[in-house]
Amino acid sequence: MAFRVEVDIGACIGCVACTRCENFEMKAGGKAYAVKSEVDDLRCSEEAAESCPVGAIKVTKSGVCS
Repeated sequence: MAFRVEVDIGACIGCVACTRCENFEMKAGGKAYAVKSEVDDLRCSEEAAESCPVGAIKVTKSGVCS
């Protein structure tokens, strides 16, 4: 199952807590971004979302039509 990963750059305060996960890096402006917007392995991205002090990271199930 795939999961969508999003960072609200307006809410991001640049604390770098999420960069412990390899799916997140910091942009030159000091804001985080997801290297991959869709992931299959939830653990790392979910931990990053939980560690974000302002809740700027959202991990949701990808919308798949069947």
